[in-house]
Amino acid sequence: MTKQNGQGNGISTEAAQDWARQAAQYLRARQMLAQAQLAPLAANARVAAQQGMLGARAWTAPRLESIGQALQEQMAPQVAAALSSAARRLEPPRPRRRRWPAFVAGAIVFAGGSATAVIIMNRRNSQPVMEAGEPDGTASTSDAAPEMAAADVNGQTQAP
Repeated sequence: MTKQNGQGNGISTEAAQDWARQAAQYLRARQMLAQAQLAPLAANARVAAQQGMLGARAWTAPRLESIGQALQEQMAPQVAAALSSAARRLEPPRPRRRRWPAFVAGAIVFAGGSATAVIIMNRRNSQPVMEAGEPDGTASTSDAAPEMAAADVNGQTQAP
């Protein structure tokens, strides 16, 4: 004979199911009772925690403000001075500028301008004075002298 339907351990399947239903009902009732008792406690705890946080924030805020002000007035200038002195020590020296190339370039430009001016002045002085009536460029010196004598200070001639 084989053991079936839980008869081997003395409990029938129906009895086990009935016992499980009763246990579930009992546990649901206990859960509802615990929930009813703990719900107001949880609400009170939440309110207390919120009030505690507000109180902690109200206590902490002015202290943080005063600490921040003290740091700004006392420590920040010292830290800034230390950082700037460290930066000055770390900065490599600036290379010296070579000024002779600019000086040489200026001297060359000046010499070229002076030479150009001398050449132009020499060409002007070496060219003969030309008369308006003679296209070949040969002016007679005998005719030029009386006209020069009759010229006014401003270079205009007066009619006789």
